[in-house]
Amino acid sequence: MSLANERACGTCTMCCKVYRIPVLNKQEGKWCEHCAIGSGCRIYEDRPEQCRSFVCLWLQDVTMPPEWKPEISKIVLSIYPTTGFIYAQVDPGTPFAWRKEPYFSRLKAMAEQLLKDRRHVLVFVNGNATLIMPTGPVPIGPMSPEDGFVVRETFTAKGKDYVAERVARAH
Repeated sequence: MSLANERACGTCTMCCKVYRIPVLNKQEGKWCEHCAIGSGCRIYEDRPEQCRSFVCLWLQDVTMPPEWKPEISKIVLSIYPTTGFIYAQVDPGTPFAWRKEPYFSRLKAMAEQLLKDRRHVLVFVNGNATLIMPTGPVPIGPMSPEDGFVVRETFTAKGKDYVAERVARAH
């Protein structure tokens, strides 16, 4: 990647709000006490490993349009490392941001593409998960990123559809 194509967080601090950071006792959906909103981390040099290693998908994928920058979309996209699923953490201050355009149609298109590789798109708003399928959203309900889920294909009078069910992680 050339330097001209590199992206930076700039004024975006949305990841400092949407994620749970256990070592800081930071709850998801609440601003981190160390975040200078619109400016950055006040403990940047000493920030936890979870924060150090995180890079949102908008920063990684220079083909994503500008409106997908998390501070604009209110959606932080990431790739879950063990599954390759795309997780969309939504700012609970705008819980339906993911249902608006151009986001909803792009999430469905991503879901259709990923489904070919048995991968998925999951939207999280304050711990409530929704699976995005090519046919539309499939509510799962309360779910942690460590939980699993089962997807079943169903057929209705309207045609093919999907049902998803959470599978709690084994402790």
